[in-house]
Amino acid sequence: MQRRNEPLRESVVTEQLVGGGRLCVVPRPSRRCHAVLNIGFGALHEAGVGGGEPPGIAHFLEHRLFEKDHGDISERFTDIGADVDAQTGFTTTSFSVTAGVEVFPQAMELLLELVGTSHFPQDSVTRERTIVGHEIQLYEDSVEWVSFQTLLAALYPDQRIAIDIAGTPESLLAIDAPMLELCHRRRYRADAMHLSACGPIDAGDLVGICDRALGDWPEDQLRRKEPGRSRAQPASLQAPMPLSRPRHTLAFPDEQPRHGLDLMRQELALEMTLDILFGPRSEFFSRHYESGLLDGETFGGEVHLDESYGFCLLGGDTDDPEGLQSAVLDELTEAPGSDWLETDFERARRRVFGDMICRWEDVESTVGFLESASLRGCHPFDATGLYSGEQAVNSEDIRRCLEQCLRPDRVAAATLAG
Repeated sequence: MQRRNEPLRESVVTEQLVGGGRLCVVPRPSRRCHAVLNIGFGALHEAGVGGGEPPGIAHFLEHRLFEKDHGDISERFTDIGADVDAQTGFTTTSFSVTAGVEVFPQAMELLLELVGTSHFPQDSVTRERTIVGHEIQLYEDSVEWVSFQTLLAALYPDQRIAIDIAGTPESLLAIDAPMLELCHRRRYRADAMHLSACGPIDAGDLVGICDRALGDWPEDQLRRKEPGRSRAQPASLQAPMPLSRPRHTLAFPDEQPRHGLDLMRQELALEMTLDILFGPRSEFFSRHYESGLLDGETFGGEVHLDESYGFCLLGGDTDDPEGLQSAVLDELTEAPGSDWLETDFERARRRVFGDMICRWEDVESTVGFLESASLRGCHPFDATGLYSGEQAVNSEDIRRCLEQCLRPDRVAAATLAG
């Protein structure tokens, strides 16, 4: 089915694939094509050691799929001038490809082969444990990674979301070749697949390529189950790290389950709220930057929202972690009674509207927007309606964010210091 958005001068084609997979394409003139194939299996789906899926197996499986019986499939992408990449998240594993128009059909066939076929000799699995274990160690030197993981541990103690997506050195030891083979067969299903693409692409031809490949995938023998919602239990944690200035970050849980367009509305409203209250143009930022309480290069906020979890992050480097936290919480306490939420709302709305328009400029950003909407069960053009028009996010949505999520009495904190 094709829908046209005249203000954007773009069309989106959506199709159902063999086995229940979904396809979303923006046909557009370009010198290259970009596509991302998402599998609905991420870290939060892992069933645990008792269920044959130790923490980290989703990420481990993503790595091992690149090895086939004829060698590393990445080399075959390189041979035709295509770039391939992959990453594992909390709820999906994604495989992306960028290629010239002439070789894109061949690149898509390779991408589907990459995802749909497996080859797990035990010696390669043993080597992979060392590689992933080294990767985990490298991230322990990253301020951003350690801060994020410490904050998740403070917000969601003793839950899977608080464990590194790559697992732990101990959990990696439980992963073997038969376990990977079973996990691939159970989790990499046609009905768990979603493909987003942009470029001079004929949607019908792409459907044909996908359906031919998906016809060889085994039939679904496992009833898919979405992960339960992570339950926030905010606390404060400290982690030792040799830094010139401490890194202090706060997290506020969004504990209301949300789906579809409602989830995307809340995500956008939270982003706008953080911008209005704490963004670079806010009075808070100017006042505390001049006083030296916050660091202009590192202070900022993020929103992480999905059906199975939701939280906002805010913080950065500071010489006074307690002072920064008190200033943020005081600002949130006073915000509902201030009138500048409405006066600054239009500036924030124009900014996010401009950002959304920019996301339709190149093939990679466009696919990113398609993914953001489609994986939440929304049509991309319905999602654009959140930025302008009658269904757009409004100041009342901002106030609800303060009441329901950005609450001073529900905050987790993580401090990194030497």
